[in-house]
Amino acid sequence: MRNGLVLWDEIALKVSADFPDVKWDKMLVDAMTMRMVNSPKSLDTIVGTNLHMDIISDLAAALAGSIGVAPSSNLDPTRRNPSLFEPVHGSAFDITGKGVANPVATMWSAAEMLAWIGEEDAREKLMVCVEKVCDRGVLTRDLGGSANTKDVTKAVCEEIEKLGGGR
Repeated sequence: MRNGLVLWDEIALKVSADFPDVKWDKMLVDAMTMRMVNSPKSLDTIVGTNLHMDIISDLAAALAGSIGVAPSSNLDPTRRNPSLFEPVHGSAFDITGKGVANPVATMWSAAEMLAWIGEEDAREKLMVCVEKVCDRGVLTRDLGGSANTKDVTKAVCEEIEKLGGGR
């Protein structure tokens, strides 16, 4: 791992030369977690190894109020290979089938995918609908609400229908 992380740093430095207008820095994961808490507005995009991003994304989810609202995107900037859009939380076998999972991160990840494929209008509409539902208080227990997974999903789908976005 020590050699791999050195290689990671070397490649990041090399790639940064191709993007001189992008300000970047590197930090150890423990320092980054403190920066996320103490100075979150200083961050825009965080790039890291899978191991480190597991730590970072869990903290980001907690800072947002729930792991159930944290989307993620694993992007291939060359677009030669597929990119992956998924909620940060991954599998949660302890709640499978109970209807308590928060679907917001899944919807937000879908919105990120829509933006990635150039569907900005659809992305905006989806996020507006999600925000309206959350603002109305249709929330799962992790956010202090009483709705279940299906309730939140149904409410967002109804908002989409109101916009004429359903089929």
